[in-house]
Amino acid sequence: MSKSKNPITVARAIIRIGDAARNANDYSLLGALHEIVEQLSRHGVKDTDVDMDLLLEYVEVADGCDYCRAGDGKPSFDELTTKINQQLARRGQAQVEASDQSVLKFEPLVNLVTAAYAKNEDGVTSGLSIALVVNQDGSVNLPRDHFLNSELLEYFDENHPVDWRSVERDLPSKLHGYHLVAGSVEVQEILPRELEVISF
Repeated sequence: MSKSKNPITVARAIIRIGDAARNANDYSLLGALHEIVEQLSRHGVKDTDVDMDLLLEYVEVADGCDYCRAGDGKPSFDELTTKINQQLARRGQAQVEASDQSVLKFEPLVNLVTAAYAKNEDGVTSGLSIALVVNQDGSVNLPRDHFLNSELLEYFDENHPVDWRSVERDLPSKLHGYHLVAGSVEVQEILPRELEVISF
């Protein structure tokens, strides 16, 4: 058997067999596993995740006297298992970290709300419109320079957060003598950047 330059993925299979055989006290199987790993190590075969020398030490311990090793100051079976688990987890940890870094960060949408108000004085009807931006947290911005802004801000300071899904209910029914026109409220989801180019 020639030395392999390409690593193989065998560590998980080795420790699963080793653990099962050790738990069943199947020393014949442990001996065979020990021989397989020894042959792989001797011929320079590498595992993709775990150092082959560590795997060899693991099967030697599983097949031998763990108590004797502890007396010699060598790593115990549990300590070797922990080291193997740490090496096995490296790729998984790298995958999680890469996934966290690759999560797309979407610009949050806001809701542009417009509404009409009207009043009737001496048989003459006059009206005006308002525009407001409802943010994800229910706070409100007023993009239009309007004489009603101070009254609107005072109202929303006392009545927040605003739910854009029921914004008609959350708007003031009266403003400066004007009444909210039923059915005039419109809501549209937009990107915040759009506010920079909308003419208010």
